[in-house]
Amino acid sequence: KYECTYCGKGFSRPSSLKIHLNSHTGEKPFTCTIEGCGRTFSVLSNMRRHARVHQ
Repeated sequence: KYECTYCGKGFSRPSSLKIHLNSHTGEKPFTCTIEGCGRTFSVLSNMRRHARVHQ
């Protein structure tokens, strides 16, 4: 089990913990690839959902 050092929430996978940690640190490592947009996201699936606004 992988535990968040900020809030103690537990995760079964280290990748899930890493995504969760972004909510505490404010890190947004995923950037919209559409030229001129530049929006950033802490969760990859949120960026993919956002990309639909450009279609």
